[in-house]
Amino acid sequence: MDTQLLRAFLMLIETGNYHEAAKRLFITQPALTKQIQALEYQLNLPLFMRGRHGSQLTPAGKQLMPHIQAVIKQVEELRQQAHDISIGKAGSLAIGFGISSIRIAPELVAHFRRRYPQINVNLEDISSTQQAEGLLAGHLQLAFMRLPVEPPLACISLSTEKLTIAVSGREKDGLVGKLQQESDYHLLAELPMLQLTPERGPGLNQQISRFLAFNHVNTNVIQHSRDIQTLLALVATGIGIALVPESATHIAPHDIEFIPLSGPYASWEVGLVWNPAWEDPVRERFIEVVKSNRRL
Repeated sequence: MDTQLLRAFLMLIETGNYHEAAKRLFITQPALTKQIQALEYQLNLPLFMRGRHGSQLTPAGKQLMPHIQAVIKQVEELRQQAHDISIGKAGSLAIGFGISSIRIAPELVAHFRRRYPQINVNLEDISSTQQAEGLLAGHLQLAFMRLPVEPPLACISLSTEKLTIAVSGREKDGLVGKLQQESDYHLLAELPMLQLTPERGPGLNQQISRFLAFNHVNTNVIQHSRDIQTLLALVATGIGIALVPESATHIAPHDIEFIPLSGPYASWEVGLVWNPAWEDPVRERFIEVVKSNRRL
């Protein structure tokens, strides 16, 4: 139904006569009469009683008035929402993040939400492979990922992540001493290793493999876990160690200690990634916030 006819109906109610209503609508009085007649025809109901003192609503018109007001209100809200979305002030964001951004991603999302509380943000913990696939398919608008990324994806670097050895607190001192004494990482081959499943942490496992290969270390993996929290909980029991990103320190149990690793393949860049092929003003707002936050 043409909302122009509904607006004419409401204006005629407000003014009480055709002359004034037509004037406010910037149309002629005959044009207004035709609009009201068209609305009555579409609804198959008489809406106004015409008399010397202007126009009064019929009983049917009185019953329909609140419904028409509600329709116009919804249309205005729709237009406002569409405008806000078009300029990036409303809408939603689907963002992926991984183990390496377990600290920085929630912090930046919280910063963004404080500035744009009307935008709904869904932050999902998924693997780097799934993040890349989601960005290319349009299921994700942004992702916090390991860098570099392949075109057409674009990115900005946010931080440097490092590998650490997660170990139970009671074993840290002895392990640190042995590592310092041997001046290399061959000792890791003698220790029971815990690791994320390949499908859960493909990027991290690849990073670990490169680090171990460079240092000529063959590890003894005794158990896999599907999530980093479980992996750290197992480390806390003392059954083994794990190589994890430094960010894991922010979610680790209090009885776990971390030993930083150094050398080639012990660190990598983490950044915010998006697909420029998909136009998205809401996404651009988030990127602006991240860039401004980097300058603070």
